[in-house]
Amino acid sequence: MKPLVSVGLPVKNGFGNNSENKINISKSLQALQRQTYNNIEIIISNNCSTDSTKSFLEEKSKTDSRIKIFHQTKEISWAENFRFVLNHSNGKYFRWNAADDMISEDYIENNVNFLESNSDYISSSCKFFYENAPNMVNSFDLDKDLYNRLKGFFKYRHISHNILYSLVRRENMYKTIDIAKDYWAVDWIFDLDLLLIGKFKTLNKGYVVYGTGGMSRQKNFIRRDIYIKNKIYKILPFYELMKNLFLKTFFLKDLTFFEKVSIYFTSLKINFYFFKKHKI
Repeated sequence: MKPLVSVGLPVKNGFGNNSENKINISKSLQALQRQTYNNIEIIISNNCSTDSTKSFLEEKSKTDSRIKIFHQTKEISWAENFRFVLNHSNGKYFRWNAADDMISEDYIENNVNFLESNSDYISSSCKFFYENAPNMVNSFDLDKDLYNRLKGFFKYRHISHNILYSLVRRENMYKTIDIAKDYWAVDWIFDLDLLLIGKFKTLNKGYVVYGTGGMSRQKNFIRRDIYIKNKIYKILPFYELMKNLFLKTFFLKDLTFFEKVSIYFTSLKINFYFFKKHKI
């Protein structure tokens, strides 16, 4: 029997993008239901939406037994909602799917086939583009030795959500940072943790379309209390990333002393880049 694949869809106000050319919860869910790979479960956590998301999901669940809906009674953070759908999944493989993202009909089938045949890869995804730039297709692999995977991540960090939203061997997701902690750049920490375990591949078959209205792109995202109240972030915004990377690599024999120094220096430099664009 084909392995079960869990797709976690955390959502709040899934119809925030309701224009014809924008991806919303309806288009995102429809793409999941049309997958050529049928052995899936779709875990949806509605985080106290104030639009028509709840009624829409209730109607959809009546027509597809693969859809499992949870309605939060009290609003939780975006990060807690991501963790919630993961904790309620059962598959051999898992993928987060944002409410404003859309995958091709063969996405899951292609990635399951690849991961089943390549045990040294921790996750994989497909080439991707943004809904407002369909002609700019992105693709990258991080499948060399550990040093080059970690160093390579920083080159692709601004488009690294293709790792966050990749198909992952689910058991290994619990060996990564608890995303519910909602540190600044916790998604990058998660990505690096995955790369510490194994390789990442972008497949040529299939595709992902990413929306451009996500929470991290909102102006006030970096000014939330959880970030600005911690004084160390005013000096080192990526303090948690640096600390996590240091603690998990310092004693690793797979990295030489000079490779570790190079990685730590690279993680330090991104703080300076951050200050060029933002102020906390």
